[in-house]
Amino acid sequence: MRARATERADALTREHFVKMTPGKLTGLRHVTEASGRFKVLALDQSNSFRRSLKENKAKWGFDGEPPYEVIRDSKLEICSTIGPKASAVLLDVNYSARQALNFEALPRDAGLIVRLEASKEAGSIGEVEPSWSVAQIKQMGASAVKLLLYLDTEDKETTEKQVQFAREICEECQQHDILLMVEELSFPRKGEDRNSPSYLKRKPQNITECVRLLGPHSDVLKVEFPGDFAVHSKQEMEENLRRLNDVAIRPWVLLSAAEDFGTFVKKVEMAMQFGASGIMVGRAVFKEYFEGETPKKRNEFLKATAVQRWLEISGLVDKYATPWRQRYGITLKDLAAAVDPNWFKQAAAEAPAAPAVRLGEY
Repeated sequence: MRARATERADALTREHFVKMTPGKLTGLRHVTEASGRFKVLALDQSNSFRRSLKENKAKWGFDGEPPYEVIRDSKLEICSTIGPKASAVLLDVNYSARQALNFEALPRDAGLIVRLEASKEAGSIGEVEPSWSVAQIKQMGASAVKLLLYLDTEDKETTEKQVQFAREICEECQQHDILLMVEELSFPRKGEDRNSPSYLKRKPQNITECVRLLGPHSDVLKVEFPGDFAVHSKQEMEENLRRLNDVAIRPWVLLSAAEDFGTFVKKVEMAMQFGASGIMVGRAVFKEYFEGETPKKRNEFLKATAVQRWLEISGLVDKYATPWRQRYGITLKDLAAAVDPNWFKQAAAEAPAAPAVRLGEY
């Protein structure tokens, strides 16, 4: 019985991609390389980005909170320097999405992923950025929507609220035919910090349960590494990765959470060998950028150290990551055969009327 249930689940998972709607499939192609692997530069941070600048404000020449222009221009510099090496760039509406388009900092060959959620502190209930929406992300020509959710899966009531939020956004992305990438993040409980043994020990199970719960409400999953070198053995981390990969019904990519690069690169190699389809990485590659004494030194850091780091982890993706079609045994012939000759007639009949939008409104 269990074997039959597993086979049916695998068939439904494969069908999700074989019968993927054209807008979503186009987005999936845009955010991956030709090989079907993900190399996404994550540059959608708001609170953490501001904190990093504020900690180095004397070097940047401002007092108090970092000005909008400083945040915007630093994101544009990072995007234009590392972005050409990425398959896609994840940006935020506040400082970088439309700004990168106007400034041409977003490389022509890179997919555009835009953050949907409001930037909040760890453990907060998810909500959409005020005055922002899936529809607006679709209208601006983005390839995909990104949604982040904080989850402690042992808190059943809050977890259900978060999963319901993901379900609603997934339905909205389906209506607008745009790819949805869902990110899970664990967080310490009261009295703990990110280095507390109790938190680190339960974190892998929490990550795996998040993947199980959020998979049905996503097209791609952005996932933490299920283990820590301080408390888990290599064998334990490998087993955690096997379990995570087994429950993942969607392609999953590894996030970095601002980890030190030397540690993160080891996790990239392990994750790619155990089923990950790529990376969605930001601060682990460029976080020392904020410490540069001058604009010239900051730019030199990006062009040398940050780009070299990116190339190093990209090499591991090339060598070990599982392309998304390979994960499900899907061929291009399978995708071509899935198209009904009258697909466009059905799509036209089902499509809702487009709302009127004034020029520049979003």
